[in-house]
Amino acid sequence: MINEKEIFKKVLKIEIYARFLAQQLFTGKYASSFKGKGIEFSEVRPYTPGDDVRSIDWNITARMNYPYIKEFTEERQLSVLFMLDIGASMHFGTSDKSKREFASEIASLLAWTSARNGDKAGLILFSGAIEKYIPPRKGRFHIMRIIREMLYAEPNGRGSDIHGALEFASRVFRKRSIIFVFSDFFGFDTARKLRILASRHDVVGVRVRDKSEETLPNCGIVRIKDSESARSSYADFSSPSSRKIFSEKARAEGLLLSSLFNSAGCDLLKLDTEKDYISPLLNLFRTRSRRR
Repeated sequence: MINEKEIFKKVLKIEIYARFLAQQLFTGKYASSFKGKGIEFSEVRPYTPGDDVRSIDWNITARMNYPYIKEFTEERQLSVLFMLDIGASMHFGTSDKSKREFASEIASLLAWTSARNGDKAGLILFSGAIEKYIPPRKGRFHIMRIIREMLYAEPNGRGSDIHGALEFASRVFRKRSIIFVFSDFFGFDTARKLRILASRHDVVGVRVRDKSEETLPNCGIVRIKDSESARSSYADFSSPSSRKIFSEKARAEGLLLSSLFNSAGCDLLKLDTEKDYISPLLNLFRTRSRRR
């Protein structure tokens, strides 16, 4: 069993790396990609040619006999919630990191990026039920606690109830927030709960998969085990037709997931544990900035 010293060492290592990336690459792009919770009144000033006539304050204009406009500024501080699936399937991995470790590293980077922007960070861990909820706060030790829980919290359940987790977030969070949902999204087949959450919040899905969950290796007869049900069976991975059927099913599942997120008006980032995640994240931020 891993001891406290090793846990602290790993958390600190991820913190240092995430803070470096946040400072060097992400902070400005993050700020331009995510809107604040609303706008607040700034000032009234005389109209100048080129101003939007829809901003004219007609009451003051009538009193002053000259057009005046209202100016507003965006309320910049946000609450950022990280929802991490820690069901049994997220512990799987054929590379040097499991899906959970990979997702935790990305969430740590986003947490430090949001902190540099002055935002609060919170966490929901879920499996077949809600395992832990940490309300959004600021501060280095708060984020280090989030990183530790993402990496080492022990789930009570093996399954993964994403729909239940989305419903919980809808009940807990009333004010508009940014919500990142990290999961492999196995069994996610309806957008109803996602659509309800997205009606109030800015939701981004981050699907994390291992390469062997997309394409089967050609390695003969293999004993396979379902990580959530614990049932096992044998399969012939040397069969070209079996590998083709598996790949086509995985592709269809990916298309369905993209369709569900698109129908809910949410962004979806698909990542592979063996591939770089920095470029896809930057591309997501650029795409969102262009849409603003």
